[in-house]
Amino acid sequence: MTRAFRTAALALASVAIASCASTNMVQVWRDPNYVAAPVKRIFVVGVVPNESYRVTFENAIAQALMAKGFQAATSSGVFPPGQLDKERVVAYVKENNVDLVVVQRLAKQTQTEYVPPSVAYVPPAPYYGGWYGYYGYGYGAAYSPGYITENTIVLAETNVYAAKPAESLVWSGSSNTFNFNTAQEAASSVAASLVNDLIKAGILVH
Repeated sequence: MTRAFRTAALALASVAIASCASTNMVQVWRDPNYVAAPVKRIFVVGVVPNESYRVTFENAIAQALMAKGFQAATSSGVFPPGQLDKERVVAYVKENNVDLVVVQRLAKQTQTEYVPPSVAYVPPAPYYGGWYGYYGYGYGAAYSPGYITENTIVLAETNVYAAKPAESLVWSGSSNTFNFNTAQEAASSVAASLVNDLIKAGILVH
């Protein structure tokens, strides 16, 4: 393991993959002509304007890969913040004998839903000494006002490129992630789903 990949592994060792979020793959493509070779080193690149989210999602993917026995490094762990310089990345991939490059682009979508009021049946109330006492009992027990809910969905588009012998796209997939409370939960769910799909597709092989 080169120094760069060793450092990345140590930095990510403490990141736990635990999430209640749910990720669904909605579209997947695999190069039918690609014959997978044993994979050892993977470089992860997140295309996320927010630097904090970029680090979170890159680290989650790298941790998920290492949990399956692969070596992984992230662009945020190797290069300074901001847009990556292509020549420097290409040189890094070559010098470190990277097998696959994973590039993930993220977007956020908010869904708004109106839940109408509801009235439930309640048994006859005891006498409360006046019409308002009876009204207050019935209103509080039987009526639920309408409300608006907002659900945030993380949309992830991921491309996987074989670094050798030439930079070529071998796998592409899109996913939606729901029911998460934090960026870390979403990232862990996206990463776990992605790595499992790459193993099933025969892209990640030992």
